[in-house]
Amino acid sequence: MDKTLRVAIQEFKTNLARREYKFFAFVLPIGMVIISLFFANGGRQFSLFEFQIMQSRFEFFAFPSVIAMVFSLAIFLSANFMLQGIAKEKENKILEILVSSVSFKQLLTGKILGLASLGLIQFFVWIITGTIVVAALAPEILEKAMGSFFATQAIILYFLFFILGYLLYASLLAAIGILTETRGEAQQIGSLLTGFALIPALSTMFLTSNSTSLYASAITLFPLTAPITAMIRIFLRSIPAEEIVLSLVILSLSTVVVIFVTARLFRAETLMYGKKLSLKNLANFVLKG
Repeated sequence: MDKTLRVAIQEFKTNLARREYKFFAFVLPIGMVIISLFFANGGRQFSLFEFQIMQSRFEFFAFPSVIAMVFSLAIFLSANFMLQGIAKEKENKILEILVSSVSFKQLLTGKILGLASLGLIQFFVWIITGTIVVAALAPEILEKAMGSFFATQAIILYFLFFILGYLLYASLLAAIGILTETRGEAQQIGSLLTGFALIPALSTMFLTSNSTSLYASAITLFPLTAPITAMIRIFLRSIPAEEIVLSLVILSLSTVVVIFVTARLFRAETLMYGKKLSLKNLANFVLKG
């Protein structure tokens, strides 16, 4: 079996067993389905007319807020496993043993693939959960949505932004794990990235009422805020097609650059294991390999 695949399988199995992953990926969605079925059996269902009324009222921002919260947590949960894993392996001197049997490229690629698989499971579980909840509480809305091309298009776009967002944050957190000495230090620096994910979540009220503003466009194009912001605006149907394309292009290029730099940093760490890496040495490894 290819060594990259072995690393991916091991990373997948290890993190699949984590309690926090099981809770967010399985327990919480099942709970939401049970609650929605309970209310549906009570005879309360929302009509398309009620939904349209809610769109014109203040509380409608709650819908995109849920989207922002669910997908930002899903991205960060899997990506944060990368940070924890690399920081732990480096702190416990396991990294040196690993790179003696697999190359730095195989190790990094395997970790990204294994965690990406967990992220995909979360993505599809939450898509299925959302469909069941809407079917139970608002079947008329689901029927209208599924009858249009937009529903299929939206899921594909959600998938693209989710995967690119995961790869970007996972690579950034991997780089932080490589450059820091302890898990505590890595977690502190890594937590700063959550601030960027919180920007779209905190801006949902503004995006709901000003979804075509310059601010909305700016955080849609900025790579660290693009995934969640784009999902919110796709839900609101307020993002032009050309802006979606430009956001995906910028996000894709940013992700490729970050993965490239992280791979070079990973190689520098493995080749100079136990030595103090200066900024000059790091720059040389990144630029020259």
